[in-house]
Amino acid sequence: MYDGRTGEMIQSPVFIGIVYYQKLHHMVSDKIHARARGPVQILTRQPTEGRSRAGGLRWGEMEVDCLVGHGTSLLLRETILDRSDITRVYVCEICGHIGWYDRNKGKYLCPIHKEKGSLKPIEISYAFKLLLQELMSFGVKPRLVVKDVRKEV
Repeated sequence: MYDGRTGEMIQSPVFIGIVYYQKLHHMVSDKIHARARGPVQILTRQPTEGRSRAGGLRWGEMEVDCLVGHGTSLLLRETILDRSDITRVYVCEICGHIGWYDRNKGKYLCPIHKEKGSLKPIEISYAFKLLLQELMSFGVKPRLVVKDVRKEV
């Protein structure tokens, strides 16, 4: 036997016994997962779940809290909204309801004020838009307050 550090022969007797090796079932190559673009769910327009379905990477509560603590709110916005399920809706500045597109007139209309409404485009998560529509189906009228941020600065 030779010393692995110095390369000199070891003078004292060394006992070498039987050594068992076990194969690791969780190999790194089986766990690697990345995604730039890929399939999305039909209902929510969010990335699918799971590595087997080429799904998106999930942000847990602890990861989000860690990023907020480091002041990376723009990274969170980009990851959770811009690269996920961002959608543009038109909201009436007067009543706060989501407008709808009239193909005959070729423009967006307020459901309450019709053509007299002042509709502004906003970008929200498609899942949030679905939540608003579900609330409307229950008879609840959610209203969004629209402000022009550029005027306030």
